[in-house]
Amino acid sequence: MTFGHFYFKNFKGIEEITLRLDGNPSSNVYTLVGLNESGKTTILEAINYFTYKVESLDPLNINRYSIEDIHELIPIGKRDNFNDYIVIQASVLLDEKDEEDLKKRALSECNFHLVEPVKKITYTQKYFFQNSKYDKNKSSLSWDYNFKGKKKQGRKIIQLPNDEAQKLNKVIKSNLPSILYFPNFLFDFPDKIFLEEVSVDNKKHEFYRGIIQDILNAMDNSLDLNTHIISRAKSPDKNDKKHLDSVLNKMGDKITEVIFSAWDNIFNRRFSKKQIQVTCDFDELNKPFLEILIKDVDGKYLISERSLGFRWFFVFLLLTQFRVYRKNSKDAFFLFDEPASNLHSTAQSQLLKSFEKLPKVIFTTHSHHLINPKWLESTYVVKNEGLTYNDDDENYNSKLTKITIHKYRDFASKYPSQTNYFQPILDVLDYVPSKLEMTPSVVVLEGKNDFYTIKYFNEIILNRLDLNLMPATGSSNIDTLISLYIGWNANLLVLLDSDKEGVKQKARYLKDFGSILENKVSILSDIDPTWANMTLEDLISEDDRLSIQKESYPSSTSYDKSNFNRAVQELLILKKRINLHKSTVDNFTKLIEFINKIKKA
Repeated sequence: MTFGHFYFKNFKGIEEITLRLDGNPSSNVYTLVGLNESGKTTILEAINYFTYKVESLDPLNINRYSIEDIHELIPIGKRDNFNDYIVIQASVLLDEKDEEDLKKRALSECNFHLVEPVKKITYTQKYFFQNSKYDKNKSSLSWDYNFKGKKKQGRKIIQLPNDEAQKLNKVIKSNLPSILYFPNFLFDFPDKIFLEEVSVDNKKHEFYRGIIQDILNAMDNSLDLNTHIISRAKSPDKNDKKHLDSVLNKMGDKITEVIFSAWDNIFNRRFSKKQIQVTCDFDELNKPFLEILIKDVDGKYLISERSLGFRWFFVFLLLTQFRVYRKNSKDAFFLFDEPASNLHSTAQSQLLKSFEKLPKVIFTTHSHHLINPKWLESTYVVKNEGLTYNDDDENYNSKLTKITIHKYRDFASKYPSQTNYFQPILDVLDYVPSKLEMTPSVVVLEGKNDFYTIKYFNEIILNRLDLNLMPATGSSNIDTLISLYIGWNANLLVLLDSDKEGVKQKARYLKDFGSILENKVSILSDIDPTWANMTLEDLISEDDRLSIQKESYPSSTSYDKSNFNRAVQELLILKKRINLHKSTVDNFTKLIEFINKIKKA
């Protein structure tokens, strides 16, 4: 069972949006990007306000976690006299197992044979307001379902009556994915996790007891908190104490494996001296508790005694990576607001890998380190009409707030100049192609777009390697690079378009640098005279240019230079090969053979 879509109307700054999670290809990770105040957090809050949640994070006392007064949801610009309603709607998609389970329950609970797949159920919450005051009597929780079948001895196909359908509704609600919203992970991790009911913060300890059981489940040995820890801790039997120590030691090993393997990847080194140690003891009221300690060469430390960055990452991994082992529980749906914003870039990149192990994730970010090009199909740009493009705070008008959401590719196509909204994505695609360093040979190109295009054809289409490319910042700005590579006595080739500007700059470089550049500056028509007056992209047929562009912008009907170049970058970074016309492939084969010939000269 998974969420298919969320629809919101009049929720804070959201006038009306639909967030689809059932797209093709399907994804388990969804990214929200946008400017500050664009409304990314509001979307997470709206999802979290969905009524039917089988578990809550309230015991953790996370800052900014809950909306305590429903009047906070009224759009800012309408607070003076709001006479409308707020809508939160979610659809739930059933898989084959869900359908089979529902059939069995319909038969046992309602004496009813379901004859058609249910496929989808939609829940809608409506909150009515009159004169900006909440009207509870008019507000409603409704659901839309399709339970078609026959009574046990019946012949006619009917819709299951509502009173009977409510029995199935209880089953469905109890199996909905858990929505777990984490505005941050900076809440206090308890020094002691009490294993039985206590008078203070019992809900918090109950929550962490669930995490302890998750860890036991991950050890895959049918271990139970009550049987294998609590009972043994209370037992006077020495053998029980030994067995308890064995369980605690294995728990420590498992947490060490999960936490420090990720930590090792972040810093690219081994923390072989560090270990997680789990101990069990009793307080003055004889209540059993666990302590999770970090054992290092210089002693043992509580989690609360470690650095802020380590505490963040430890709590994140503990609460997410073991959650997938919870028994008798449906998949969790994690909502993360600016995760790891206080961690360094390597830690942020490592965080992305951990997302892949989670059932379903939506997260917001400003950081290009948290953008995975493989997830661009499930990346959304959040836009606020109350913000001007230049993001000037003085021009921000909260009363004009209107949050909209767009698929990244649609937004980039519709608003190509508003790159501020999706700058983190461009930062990832514009990865540094090479370092300015001494190489045996180098090909200097007019700019980054030529770099990406030639690199794509060389490595992905023609499956060749060993080509050192250096993008300049224009055909007229290569003087410094020429000087450097000549000074290093490197085998240099400057490759320019054969348009008017390319011809002009070739003549200038030969004049300024003299014979030392002989055979080291070429325009495209030097490779093939039929390429006169052509740019590099002209070597790609018109059909192929549109085909490449459609890989990233499927709705494209005409060539757009910016979208084409972004599409090339995506294809390169994803290492995706597409079929192209023979004429295009032949052109780039000839181009690259020319480059290799010059390199060897």
